Amino acid sequence: MIDLNNIMRYHENNRIEAKKAAGGFPHSLWETYSAFANTIGGLILLGVEESRDKELRVTGVPDAQGYIDIIWQTVNDPARVSVNILAPEDVAVHSIDGKEVLVISVPRAGRRQRPVYIGDSPFTGSYRRDGEGDYHCSAEEVRAMLRDRDDAPADLAVLEARSPADLSAATLRQFRLLMAMRRPDHPWNYLPDGEFLPNAGILGYGKDETSLYPTLAGLLLLGRRGPLKEVFPQFRLTYQETDTGFSLATNRPGCPENLFEFYTAVSRRLTAVSALLAEGSAPREELAAAMREAVLNAILHADYFGGGGLTIQRTDTELQVTNGGLLRVPPDRAKAGGAADPRNVVLTRLFSLVKLGSGAGKGLKGIYHLWAQQGWSAPVLSETFQAGVTSLSLPLPRREFSPEDLTRQLVAEYLTDAVSATADGLAAGLGLSHREVQSALDALTERGLVVEKEDGYHLRA
Repeated sequence: MIDLNNIMRYHENNRIEAKKAAGGFPHSLWETYSAFANTIGGLILLGVEESRDKELRVTGVPDAQGYIDIIWQTVNDPARVSVNILAPEDVAVHSIDGKEVLVISVPRAGRRQRPVYIGDSPFTGSYRRDGEGDYHCSAEEVRAMLRDRDDAPADLAVLEARSPADLSAATLRQFRLLMAMRRPDHPWNYLPDGEFLPNAGILGYGKDETSLYPTLAGLLLLGRRGPLKEVFPQFRLTYQETDTGFSLATNRPGCPENLFEFYTAVSRRLTAVSALLAEGSAPREELAAAMREAVLNAILHADYFGGGGLTIQRTDTELQVTNGGLLRVPPDRAKAGGAADPRNVVLTRLFSLVKLGSGAGKGLKGIYHLWAQQGWSAPVLSETFQAGVTSLSLPLPRREFSPEDLTRQLVAEYLTDAVSATADGLAAGLGLSHREVQSALDALTERGLVVEKEDGYHLRA
């Protein structure tokens, strides 16, 4: 809440809109009501104007009670405003310097209420706030808000135009091996693929209730590159490291095709990075878990029908994770560990089958706690409404390491999990060149950390 007695300290911004309202009730108020409701909320001040030097100045309203009556009549008329999100205490009259100012406190609307619009169509009457002004929402922004209103898991939809052959057999094997390792007692481990896939929600029955087709979640998790691009034209997963020059992108041959392959590859690199960053006092396992969870949260909350995609960039000072789709709960609630509201419910269940996304890193609250505990600069969670994306920036502790250091760490950790591997197998598994891997193996062998045997390279016991 602003200090109304010192209103000249403020100026219009993404949370404050001033309207002089001296010549009658300003009907542009409803555009701002829609804009604040569809963005992060804000205050509408009637009887206040912004001067040329951008300071707010009190002018007063001629008929505060009459304006209040108009507000309640209009906001409760569904033919004029789609929904009333105002409580009685959100509309109040304040006396400032002997003049009456009407203050309307507009909250951020819940996802089931958005888009809040004026008139008879969300596509013509929806607004959002950007800086000091309101703008008319694009059709894609409106469609994204409408998608988020639905409580039915969108990723459970069955794609009858697709075939089970659109799923990657290699990725399915990786997924089932990891599930068997992490959940050895799960009864689904003993099912053949034809029974496992529908039980897990990766395949679903079509309208005839006899034929099986991929679900949206199943295609996202395990799909091949071509079918994924046909169903999700904007599908794009990108990982970049500015300090090493390494990158992955789903539109490039030889790179991960689907969500499971992408997460596995990125998770492996972030785990290796955390080991190098943690040399000294930083907690290695906690840092690795937090970085992995930041990526997985983005995967589970992304809107794959929008154009934002999923972009992860690591520099020598931060990890920035950006996903298409806005938050479905207010940022403060998300950071405080409030009830989760994932956009992709079935994907969340699928990742939990391999013990991912089950709160191992304790969510955003755990991430913020770890950064505060270590005395690092706080993470920044933000939304860019016009682009329709959410970003989480994690400042990283400064440690100097070379691309070669990271490659050696990756090889060592791969051999820890796989027990043994050939140079070619390491190169394929890590997405690196044979030359890079062989150089790392030679260095590790020289240090006595790795030994070469008939079946490949092993970590020395």
